[in-house]
Amino acid sequence: MDSSSAIEFGAVMKKDCFHFEEGVTFINHGSYGAVPLKIREKQKQLLDEVNDNPDEFYRLKEHDLYMRARDAAAKFTGADPENLFFVQNTTTGVNSVLKSLQWQNGDGILTNVFTFRGVANTCRRVTEISSCVQIHQFDIKLPIKDEQEVVKSMTVQLDKHPQVRLVLLDHITSHTALVFPLKKMIEECRKRDVLVLIDGAHAPGQVELNLEDLHPDFYTGNFHKWLYAPRGCAVLWISKDHHDWCTPLVTSLMYRKNIQLEYFDQGTRDNIPYFLVPDVLDFYKQIGGMEKIHQYTGPLLEKACSMITERLGTTTPEIPKSMAAPNMRLILLPEYRDYTAETEVSRVMFKDIMTKYRINCAIFPAHGHLYLRLSANIYNELSDYVKIADVLENLPRR
Repeated sequence: MDSSSAIEFGAVMKKDCFHFEEGVTFINHGSYGAVPLKIREKQKQLLDEVNDNPDEFYRLKEHDLYMRARDAAAKFTGADPENLFFVQNTTTGVNSVLKSLQWQNGDGILTNVFTFRGVANTCRRVTEISSCVQIHQFDIKLPIKDEQEVVKSMTVQLDKHPQVRLVLLDHITSHTALVFPLKKMIEECRKRDVLVLIDGAHAPGQVELNLEDLHPDFYTGNFHKWLYAPRGCAVLWISKDHHDWCTPLVTSLMYRKNIQLEYFDQGTRDNIPYFLVPDVLDFYKQIGGMEKIHQYTGPLLEKACSMITERLGTTTPEIPKSMAAPNMRLILLPEYRDYTAETEVSRVMFKDIMTKYRINCAIFPAHGHLYLRLSANIYNELSDYVKIADVLENLPRR
């Protein structure tokens, strides 16, 4: 194709710009993303280049490719390039921060009830490494009438536990697709001299970013979800205040040279997903960027949610419009005979749907209920969601 912007979204976009396994319905873009054909081809070209002459690539070309990609990522996220670093995923970014911080006796970490499980496990591991650290949690109950409810829930716990040293906030919660009112929450943390680490796994490409203006202490977000990068591509933004101690998980040849080199050189590995960031951002721009994507996914999700809730006799949780993720929605599921609202059981449920019906979806428990998390992207159509409605409507209920 000469211009992605000339391609119609939906089935035409899916056929011309992507390649998915035949017969599988993809309504779970939020978990692993999707890589366009033109990016996959460039990825293969770079891999051949590495394998054809690895010495030349690693010694003469890699650093320039890395810095070009970093500068492009910084421009897109509103970051000072010197504050931005590539990591494989947000979990790596969170680990880098939490395992670099020198914890003191009595320090606390504040998470929330919807903190991603891998991130919550990282916090648990920190308490095992540094037994002086305690984990606290603030609750978020559905429905939410006003975003101030979330802010207050956090501040109540901060005031109850004044030794909390770091708050771990989601930009967009992974399982429940809630956009946190970050500026208000960061402001409250600043009043209490508490560090802020943002898990932005679902944010780049889905919501506008200006990291220097937002100015938490740390921000990490994936490019391989909503920006179409190959998997294993994320950024970690570190405030200059913390450059002297927030080092990467892997210590290698550039130890104590400078923080940019330490994050760049972590031994021999495949950095190609990072190098493709300029190409990924070009694709994103060619298809119309965030505004055009939202103009398509918003109405599509509204129709899908209306259709599914009507057929199931359920609802979508009430939340403020400002807290709704542009490309994801949550639907309450009925009580099923074979699937209860527990984490392991929900995994069985969406594995069953994936293997029996060839639909890739996401189902998660929250506060004693099962929810379907819908994702919508430029290759989806309403017919994709009709298929999951057909399955869910006919599952045996209690």
